[in-house]
Amino acid sequence: MAIDGLTEVSRNPQALSAREIRNADGLSPTLQYKSELLTSALSSPSSPAPFASTMSSSSNRLIKSVAVAGAGNLGAFFPEQLLAQGFETTVLTRAGSDKSFPAGVTVKEVDYSSALSLESALEGIDAVIATLTAYDAQTELIKAAAKAGVKLFVPSEFGNVSTALKEDAHPALAGKGVAHGQLKEAGLPAVLVFTGPFPETTFGVSCVRPSSSRPLPLVCGSLTLPTLDSYFGADFANNKMTIFGKGETPISWTTRSDIARFTAHHLATLTSLPTVGSPTLLRLEGSSASFLDVVSTFKRLHPSRELEVQHVPVEHVEHAAKDIQGGFLESLVAYLLLTWEQGYGKSDEAGKAELSKWDEWKPQTLEEVLKELTADL
Repeated sequence: MAIDGLTEVSRNPQALSAREIRNADGLSPTLQYKSELLTSALSSPSSPAPFASTMSSSSNRLIKSVAVAGAGNLGAFFPEQLLAQGFETTVLTRAGSDKSFPAGVTVKEVDYSSALSLESALEGIDAVIATLTAYDAQTELIKAAAKAGVKLFVPSEFGNVSTALKEDAHPALAGKGVAHGQLKEAGLPAVLVFTGPFPETTFGVSCVRPSSSRPLPLVCGSLTLPTLDSYFGADFANNKMTIFGKGETPISWTTRSDIARFTAHHLATLTSLPTVGSPTLLRLEGSSASFLDVVSTFKRLHPSRELEVQHVPVEHVEHAAKDIQGGFLESLVAYLLLTWEQGYGKSDEAGKAELSKWDEWKPQTLEEVLKELTADL
């Protein structure tokens, strides 16, 4: 996340169990708050915006029914967009969930440890969208989807390009690469959606939460993030910005609403399924901007405010990213910051070409997001 579509970090990080960091559910208050800053992490109180469907009929579609597994940080944005595109929409929830959904959504309670529960819930479903990073839960979901006759699986990606993951990838992300092999083994066609981080969550929390004097052990050496609110470096409320590395690398920023909107559009216009083992790659981008560009945008929006910018040497970030025992969440944040500095958070030209084919792809820009987030400063 930001991150991106990172969402639930495990209470037992090395096990990466079904009780992982949220997309976003079920942590202690402290970890829950911290995880809201992530991938994926990373939630904001804004609600999904409705989107008028451009599809006149769904009767002749390849995909008619879609199930969303995980309706937290990112998943909550999918039901409304799927309904707007005319899909029969189902949301899979865990026992005890009190979340509400738009009228027209079918809600099915499932047990991710029970194959029978999952297979029953997926009966008659054409496509599954997973917004979980409880990777053992996604593993069981993939197996059940294959047995239930699901046509297409959209695994929990929604962040950095996972096809470029290295062997030393952070354990919170390693399950993404594993899922690619699981989908091939299960014989399931797949669509992988790469989005870069979510701007409204990467920069949002520090604008609305009060400052704290407690430093975070995010980097080595004398430099630490000054508040609990500035995990990714932005502390606009206190006129501070920490940049990790040079901050010159372009990053693809895409809001959760736009992610859900384009994914729903893609499913609505599918005329053939991807080949098993060769998934379709969707590379979304609402805006392209480096962290230095973010600083420039903020200054343009608030010319009377003096923003103090400090740089953390990238070597410090590299060390923090590897120090999983010293702090799982902190190491994950450092890893994400490092990968963005290295260019792994950027879409490519092929992705832009795909987006340009849809006349209604008019995403919210990073500047628009920052303007909303900092309007009360």
